[in-house]
Amino acid sequence: MKVMYNNYHTKFILSPICNILRETVTACTGISNGVETQSLCEYVLQTTFLKMTGASEQKLKCICWEIATYDYEYRHRYLRKNYGECSRYADKNSIYIDLKTEITKIDETFSISSIFDDIDISTKVSIYVYDKIIKKAIKNQQKKVDKKLTPESIQKMIDGMQNYYSKRGLCEEETIRLKKTELLMMKYKELVSILDTSLLSIWKQHEYNFFKTTWNDFLSINFATNELFDSDLQTIYETIVYNHRNRCAHNLTSYQNNLPTLKSLLNPNFDYENYFFRFLILILIDDIFIRLYRKFLSLADSIV
Repeated sequence: MKVMYNNYHTKFILSPICNILRETVTACTGISNGVETQSLCEYVLQTTFLKMTGASEQKLKCICWEIATYDYEYRHRYLRKNYGECSRYADKNSIYIDLKTEITKIDETFSISSIFDDIDISTKVSIYVYDKIIKKAIKNQQKKVDKKLTPESIQKMIDGMQNYYSKRGLCEEETIRLKKTELLMMKYKELVSILDTSLLSIWKQHEYNFFKTTWNDFLSINFATNELFDSDLQTIYETIVYNHRNRCAHNLTSYQNNLPTLKSLLNPNFDYENYFFRFLILILIDDIFIRLYRKFLSLADSIV
């Protein structure tokens, strides 16, 4: 089944697609931020978005090819599958499952949570325990006794639970949740570090400020489990990223009204349909596949 492994596409697969966004920001540094440049806004953002989605799709095709180069049995199945352009969520999820399955065939002890082992949460544990566990416990206790706890009782609970978690640490599930939360924060900070003070954020100032104040409430950490995304994140991807990808790639606005309907405007998720949310979702997907592919590489190289 196994053959000499050649990772021809590794450099491309492991290159973060946020580099495309950096190139766009750099290319725009010579343009003034006056109102006369506003007409360029949609062209630049749309082009950047299509380059990022295109790179993401090509990466997944390369990953499939690399797995097929390594495993002839997978190649036999892959040649009979149809992933299309790898743009639909279903296609991305199928490749995510294929990659996990291939890793498990090499290492039966593999757990998807291990791809987050490099994320340092040592400075975040005490904050997480207080915000997510202790506060919830205090609220539940007050609800149970049907009255407000005294400051002394609250402090006693805080001291006791902090002492407990300082000795015991977080359970595996809590650790994974915290690491995913930290990963999402890392991707957000990386995106903001690229966009802050850039022409893109100036052109779309209202949307950018909305993104910065609401992104954490909109996106969840329910990713990279048995499937790539949970149902809520799937819907977000399909409505915010995939639908707009098709509008841009197939130039649908050239023959369709390029104005939202009243029904769309009333949708509470309408405000989230902006490029900054799209960029963050694409960067998150890219990071998950980079981590998984890096794990596959390390295991494949160790047995060749």
